Amino acid sequence: MDPMPVAHAPERPAPVDQTEPTATRPLAVSTCLLAIAVAAAGLVLATGLAVVSSFVAGAGGSSVSAVRAGAVLWLGAHGASLSVASVTLSLVPLLAPLLIGLVLLRGCRWAVASSAPGSGVLPAGLRVSFAAVVGAGCYCAVLIVVGWGVSQTSVPGALGADVLRGAILSAAVVTLTLALGLGVADGSWRELTAHRVGLRAVVRGAAAGVVAMLAAAAVVVVVAMTLATERVLAIGSALSPGTSGRIGLVALCVATLPNAVLWTVAYLFGPGFAIGPATIVSPDVVVLGPLPAAPLFGALPGTGPAPAWAAVLTVVPIMVGVLGGVITGRSLGAVSWWLRMRAGGAAGLLAGLVLALLMLAAGGGVGPERMQQTGPVPAALLVGMLTLTVAAAAGAVAHGALGGWLPGWLRRPGWLRRPGWLRRAH
Repeated sequence: MDPMPVAHAPERPAPVDQTEPTATRPLAVSTCLLAIAVAAAGLVLATGLAVVSSFVAGAGGSSVSAVRAGAVLWLGAHGASLSVASVTLSLVPLLAPLLIGLVLLRGCRWAVASSAPGSGVLPAGLRVSFAAVVGAGCYCAVLIVVGWGVSQTSVPGALGADVLRGAILSAAVVTLTLALGLGVADGSWRELTAHRVGLRAVVRGAAAGVVAMLAAAAVVVVVAMTLATERVLAIGSALSPGTSGRIGLVALCVATLPNAVLWTVAYLFGPGFAIGPATIVSPDVVVLGPLPAAPLFGALPGTGPAPAWAAVLTVVPIMVGVLGGVITGRSLGAVSWWLRMRAGGAAGLLAGLVLALLMLAAGGGVGPERMQQTGPVPAALLVGMLTLTVAAAAGAVAHGALGGWLPGWLRRPGWLRRPGWLRRAH
């Protein structure tokens, strides 16, 4: 009997490689594309809003004039001081830079994902830094080109645009933003802090201090505006804006809310802020002169001695500093009290420095003559850094002492120990 034929399985086709081709674009090129795209998107949005506002208001003039006016506003959002009717406006509504920074941070993930991995020629940190600098340069190039184009027009206010000031400020802010976003997305920050527990603890504590201080100031702003709702609405109604004017007024108030929060940070630190020379708004005393008809100014306290309860608000920075120190101490683990104090103080100093830079950016000119000097007083910057540094150092040490008596926290620092030749031989 013949053997049964053996059935052979059909041959399967070779698997098709469906993997996507590896990106070969350098990180610096992707970062440049990101920066140019964000700058162009912001410019288009600003000019579009200007054209729509001009159409709704029924203002005369061509759409070209509205586009140029939108470009001027876009430059002003980047720190370029504007001159309108011989009045210099240098206060930057900080909501616009904040939104631009968030978009850049989000786009850093795309820049890293669409770029080739490091070739090993440059360290990861240097590669990210180079890409951040190049991307910031491309962003500032767009600013300069738009500023040059606007300066060639006859739009009121265009010739007074200080493009160089805006370019310098934007270069610093965009570089730091891109370096932070690319470092996190690329993993460089994780590699940097993998074996540097102290650095990671300091950054965590400083970030907690900055967020807590801004949150406390925001609460104070909301409470102040709630208590003065009638006065704020009365100022807005007295301006008698039309439909487009009402929309613009609300947009301006919303855009300057971050400025109000940072002015309140200076208030909580103690020295306060000024709205013109020889004026002060602090927990001790309030001295005001004539104010512009801006709704947000309706939430300011009246001239005279501040109420007794206002002094309690100055405890907020101390509590924030202690919080930052505690978070720093928790991230350190079991170390000596001296290292805890040093790390906590560094976290508080870093938080104070960040807040000081933000407060510097929150001031500027909002009108003629005396209205050219508005914003946090310089003493608030120094007092804030000192308060947060001392409070954070104390909070870090207190965490080690009261948080379970972690072993080793009572060890003396090396410079307090006896020299080896004085120690007894065992």
